[in-house]
Amino acid sequence: MRILMAILLSFLLFGFGSGALANDLSIVGSGRNREVTLNKLLSKVPEGAAITDASCKRIGIAGLNYQYRCSVAWEFSNRYLGVS
Repeated sequence: MRILMAILLSFLLFGFGSGALANDLSIVGSGRNREVTLNKLLSKVPEGAAITDASCKRIGIAGLNYQYRCSVAWEFSNRYLGVS
């Protein structure tokens, strides 16, 4: 019985994992150029969504170089959800 419970618990943790808790209203990407990376992410925001946050963080990588990790978050207003 303990083995069965362990299997079920591992399925719940790994099967659903963080994807079940992920926020579908944001996207993250990285690249060497801040503007290009941010524009690529902004182009993936669904039509009708209101952007609530767009930010980039400079991250150092090997060879004294750096890249940017950017994120864009959005939300939908009630009129797009069918609520008047």
